Amino acid sequence: MNIYAILSFISFLLFFQALVFSWFLIEIPRVRNAFILFAFSFSIFSFFNFLQQISTKIELVYLLDRFAALGWLGFPIFTAWLLYVINEKELKIVNQIIWFLLFPVAFATFIRFQIDPYSLKHFYFSEGVRFYTLNSASPWFFIFVGYLIISVITGLYALYLWKKNVQQNRQKLQVNIVIVGLIVFFLAGIITNVILPEFGFNKIGPLAHVNVLPFGAALFYSLVFLRQQAISPEIVPKLITNHLREFVFYFDQQGQIYSVNRFALENLRYNQYEIIRLSPEKLFSDYPRIMQMIKELRLMQLIPEMPIELYMKTGLSIPVLAKMVRVNDFFGNFLGAVFLGVDLRQKFNLQEEVAQRTQNEKALTQIRRDLELLVDKRTQELFEANERLKSEILEKERAEQQIIIDLHEKIKLVQEIHHRVKNNIQIIVSLTNMLATHKDIDALASAKLRKIAERIRSISAIHEDLYSSANLSRINFSEFIKKLTGEIYANKGKDKNIIFRLNAGHEFLEIDQAIPCGIIYTELLSNAIEHAFPKNALDAEKPLQIGNINVEFYKRQDEYTLLVSDNGVGAPDVRISENRGFSGLGLVDVLVKQHLKGRLITKVSYGTTFILKFSM
Repeated sequence: MNIYAILSFISFLLFFQALVFSWFLIEIPRVRNAFILFAFSFSIFSFFNFLQQISTKIELVYLLDRFAALGWLGFPIFTAWLLYVINEKELKIVNQIIWFLLFPVAFATFIRFQIDPYSLKHFYFSEGVRFYTLNSASPWFFIFVGYLIISVITGLYALYLWKKNVQQNRQKLQVNIVIVGLIVFFLAGIITNVILPEFGFNKIGPLAHVNVLPFGAALFYSLVFLRQQAISPEIVPKLITNHLREFVFYFDQQGQIYSVNRFALENLRYNQYEIIRLSPEKLFSDYPRIMQMIKELRLMQLIPEMPIELYMKTGLSIPVLAKMVRVNDFFGNFLGAVFLGVDLRQKFNLQEEVAQRTQNEKALTQIRRDLELLVDKRTQELFEANERLKSEILEKERAEQQIIIDLHEKIKLVQEIHHRVKNNIQIIVSLTNMLATHKDIDALASAKLRKIAERIRSISAIHEDLYSSANLSRINFSEFIKKLTGEIYANKGKDKNIIFRLNAGHEFLEIDQAIPCGIIYTELLSNAIEHAFPKNALDAEKPLQIGNINVEFYKRQDEYTLLVSDNGVGAPDVRISENRGFSGLGLVDVLVKQHLKGRLITKVSYGTTFILKFSM
């Protein structure tokens, strides 16, 4: 037995195994059938090549090649057809070429070869190896060559469209693997049929069925191991248990609970162990009816839906609409029942909401009628008033002038009130500072009083910007941040080398938001200056650390963001920091949650970052 016979037999075994495995592993019928024909043609081709290589009579070789013709005439068109059906899109022109051109030519050539095998090939033996030459003088030779060329072009065009149309990464990997296998097939063919004969290796047997193995392996791997995964029956129970938004209880034949889905556990406030050991009477409002339904299911009776209540661990009840389903084994024997309960809380809430809306609509209808009467009455009054105003034009003008004067006086009065508020705040700050320096006050209490004075001073600064601005209801908080940063650094960062980077646009805040936000900014910036860059007490001659503090304030999609970050030593945990001088963060938390209705994000990595977000 020569090496070519062994290679042919190995090729036959590999393609035949691919044929068998693809029958069970490829799920799409069209692709599975096309790959089976592809693998069948090469396995037939390889098997009869093996038999030809071990034959010693030329007549037997011709006879075996008649059977092998089913493979070597079939694999070009089956390869093109396989690459065609892999495409998810319908390729009309490729389909027509395959069915109306290639199939008739392949069938006609096969019939002609069965009648006259000498019309295409001439076989001979050389050193015990079977070889053949093509009969180029026969017109069937040119028909066969044209058939091969059209099959190759059709397959490559289908492969090109497949690569062009794929979107998912899995599909891209599929087509790339097939392309690599096809390139290896072409290279192997060039080596065995062109390069090796050029170097004097002329006695090389036909190896097309061996060279194509990488291409077949690429197709098999792409279609089997990289196929689209489907939901298996084993996944369905997990989906029901973990993701179904209904109450599911599994009962055995005696009516005892042996499993519950996650939705039921979360809503009833039990864990799996507790609910299985719990007496069903404490869980269902009408457990005898449940037992009756299980008996009826055992007798194959239809069970209607019924309303029932489930009791939570806290004692509250949940209304549900229950349905019982019979569970059978493979032979139809009764194993138990499944309780399916639809949560009615949302339905009842919707009913209450509809009733409330109906009541509101009735009230709005009555209000509309009252408003119409009021408008009619007001229209009459306005008409009468207009008649009177015609004779009182001069009095109206004097009244308008008086109103303008009063308005200016009120504006000045409001500004004066703000000014007095500022003065009063300054008095409070002074009193607080005096109290902080009192001899009976210890150092810790004195520091806390000074911090209170600083917070009050930030409120005073906001009021100062408010009464000095044209709009008395809001202030330019971006400009306020810039001014406040300089003041805080002047008070607390005199002996520290800190570079500030301010990125604050032209944003305004209402006074109700500006005051707590200003206090929060004061606390965060003060903490960064005081604690992020501690002095080196052991080496007084060492130069001060250059610190960076970034401050950003901007608005995006109706949400304000205030960011204060530093590259210092990093802030400790909040609970610990309250015992080490960071008590201001407690005030920040209160202001963020209760006054701004926002959230504060803290990040500690190569420094400390505080991000405050609140809505308009």
